[in-house]
Amino acid sequence: MSIAGEFSDGRASMRLDARLPEGNVIVCTGHGDAHSFLVRRLGLSVECPRCGEIALSVDLAADFWRPTDAHRTQAPPGQTHIAPVG
Repeated sequence: MSIAGEFSDGRASMRLDARLPEGNVIVCTGHGDAHSFLVRRLGLSVECPRCGEIALSVDLAADFWRPTDAHRTQAPPGQTHIAPVG
């Protein structure tokens, strides 16, 4: 399915969960399991290194900054640990 089709159907499989000094934490639910990964910068799109799902960065950022999103977190600087993908 195309990116435009995925988002128009309301079935986005990725979300921006946190913005850390190390980068952006993305949670992906592609292929039925939830997993997360870190990207330093949001380019035009983000591809999950585990399952290959793709999301538009502009949609991830817009959803993150919506006032109704209660899932996002801001971690204090220097108090984070991100497990490597793989």
